[in-house]
Amino acid sequence: MVNRQFRLIDLIDDMCDGKDVFFQFVRNVKDMMTYDVKVLTLDDTIATCLKIMEENKIRHIPVVDTATGKKGKQYFVGIVSQRDVFRQISPYLGKVGEEDSDLKALKQPLGQIVTRKPETVSPETKIQDMITIMVDNRIDAVPVVLDGDLVGIATATDVLKLFARLDAIGQLCREKTETEQSRRFVDLLSGDSGHATLALSSVLRTVKDVMTEQVVCLAERDNLAKVIEVMQRGKFRHVPIVDKQKRLVGIISDRDVLHYLPFHKGQRHLQAEVFRAGLFDVDPNEPIMLQPINRIMKRDITHAPPDCSFHEAVKMLQEMNISCLPVTDDEKKVLGIVTVSDVMRGLLAAYALFEKANA
Repeated sequence: MVNRQFRLIDLIDDMCDGKDVFFQFVRNVKDMMTYDVKVLTLDDTIATCLKIMEENKIRHIPVVDTATGKKGKQYFVGIVSQRDVFRQISPYLGKVGEEDSDLKALKQPLGQIVTRKPETVSPETKIQDMITIMVDNRIDAVPVVLDGDLVGIATATDVLKLFARLDAIGQLCREKTETEQSRRFVDLLSGDSGHATLALSSVLRTVKDVMTEQVVCLAERDNLAKVIEVMQRGKFRHVPIVDKQKRLVGIISDRDVLHYLPFHKGQRHLQAEVFRAGLFDVDPNEPIMLQPINRIMKRDITHAPPDCSFHEAVKMLQEMNISCLPVTDDEKKVLGIVTVSDVMRGLLAAYALFEKANA
């Protein structure tokens, strides 16, 4: 693979002269993927997987196996996510209240929980095509495979880092150019601007420009069964929790839900037509399904006002390793929510602007 070498100052100057060179240098998955990938085998245990995830602060680990008759030759099998692991263990693992099922779960081989034949990309796949795969399938990582061999991984974190770089360069460009009149995003997408980077940064100014406004919120008195119901119906992964005055008091994610579901022994049966069907598979009569949200939700929530800069929101998501950012008013009433998926859609729009400007 060819590594393109360039000076940052030259890149900034070219962009300020109206040349969207960022999109010329960063166009394919190979330009932004993680090359140093931690891998495990089908025989490795959940305990080993959990340890590696915690030590390396990662949420996805590709799984490989050794081909029969080819000593030492490994081939890509699938991927294990933090969600898969959380489905097997309780939140009390290693603490007072640790359950017997936790010890059983930790000994399970990854072959029991691995997602086989996941969505993959190649190093030459266009970044916008990769993002489309992630957004459409509601996944946070895609293995990068070349001729059947695993060569890297592209994650939502990589996308956040990419967008942060793009926005930072756009900010420097704005300092060197005259302020342009703000234009609507839809006008820019129609192709009336040849400066995609500056145009994008002039439109995605605040979280209000990208947030989802129709947010489903639940009350503290609602239970776990209700959370699963709204998540599966809406196909989303975060639910803000509000009090009687509709003020934000907490948030619950699908990872939180999975942590509290009972130990799931044996291989999962995936049902692609139902959101999180395999992971949320649980007997509706399980006592935990009646657990009130206020005993499960996270209360220490990072949130932002609607005038928070989009760049700052991306920075918070990246540095705090969180997947969503509720948007609230001065009284902490929920106005919207910004997720990593929203950021990925924003970057997807940036590449669309570039292609239209250079068509």
